[in-house]
Amino acid sequence: MVKQAVILAGGFGTRLSHVVHDVPKPMALIRNKPFLDYQIELLQANGFDNFLILTGYKSEVIEDYYIQKKNIKCFKEEKPLGTGGAIINAYSELQDEFLVINGDTFFDIDFNILSDFSCDKEVVMALRYSKEISRYGLVNIDDNFNINNFIEKGDLPKNCIDGYINGGIYYIKKSVLKEEYLKFKNENISMENDVFPKLIENSKLFGLPMGGAFIDIGIPEDYYKAQDFIPKVIIQERKPALFIDKDGTLIVNTGYPNGRDIEIILPMVDVVKSYYDKGYKIIIVTNQAGLAKGKYEYQDMMDNIKAISDFYDNEGIKIFGFEYCPYHNDAKIADYKYISKARKPDPGMILQACEKTRINLSKSLMIGDNFDVDNIKLPYLKSIILGECNV
Repeated sequence: MVKQAVILAGGFGTRLSHVVHDVPKPMALIRNKPFLDYQIELLQANGFDNFLILTGYKSEVIEDYYIQKKNIKCFKEEKPLGTGGAIINAYSELQDEFLVINGDTFFDIDFNILSDFSCDKEVVMALRYSKEISRYGLVNIDDNFNINNFIEKGDLPKNCIDGYINGGIYYIKKSVLKEEYLKFKNENISMENDVFPKLIENSKLFGLPMGGAFIDIGIPEDYYKAQDFIPKVIIQERKPALFIDKDGTLIVNTGYPNGRDIEIILPMVDVVKSYYDKGYKIIIVTNQAGLAKGKYEYQDMMDNIKAISDFYDNEGIKIFGFEYCPYHNDAKIADYKYISKARKPDPGMILQACEKTRINLSKSLMIGDNFDVDNIKLPYLKSIILGECNV
């Protein structure tokens, strides 16, 4: 497993400067502790034991704080070099493979999953599922998780409602930077704008959709939110989840079932109970094209979920969460006529659930009745299709 984490901490923090005055943004206090401490502790909990902090603006604040900390080293840029330039400037300090993380964003992913996926690849970007693509733009990947291109926020397709964005976390093999190191040392270059496009041309940049709580402390509103948000996230235990389809799996599929009149598929009750008793969080994930096609209303869907939850409550089983996707490209209802990464087999609903609660995805699984729909497009999530194997 990769052991070195490189933290980009050299920015000016202009948007936060009138709130945090005397320290660089990564040292802004969250509950009386520097934000960087939370990142380092999260990484340590995931097996990292070597930290290289790339500093710039007010570097002495970071250096003085961490100078006596074991396995933490600071490396200063004498002038602004950009994300790529800062990494290349520290080339001599880099291990053969390393993680890069932004010093002002908190993305609570399972780094072991990312590490395992990255073992035979030059560069892997952690992707985050988001409904805020108008703010961030899009990252497109193919079925082999190669990144095809980046779409800027001004060029977004009008029929997309959500998608993958750059999560600000990268696994990098040092060898892939050698050419850039020799050509561009001490120059201002961007990983995102200068290095990544070249990697895409050579099919060396991969994107892995990941789930976890996320916050960027770079703007005052989110910095204030982080005061409660981050401490609440890190005290949660990361538990596995049983993601389970609704129609045809939990209840008989009568064709757009809705309302409280349901027929429970009884053999599934024992299956769900077996996972519940082992501590799994039970989360329903369901495509709801019936909403898009006008077959029923939102309240009808919620009544249907309530009827299922009530039944399972009576069996001593708590349904922990419910995720649904109402979007469909052939929708009759204009508000739902979109292409969505939440619609199964795309994993948006799974990743959305991971933002709400800490989930151990490597031990989780998906159960459904349709191979084309419930075989989720995540290389690390096991999918079980009813009728194909025993559960």
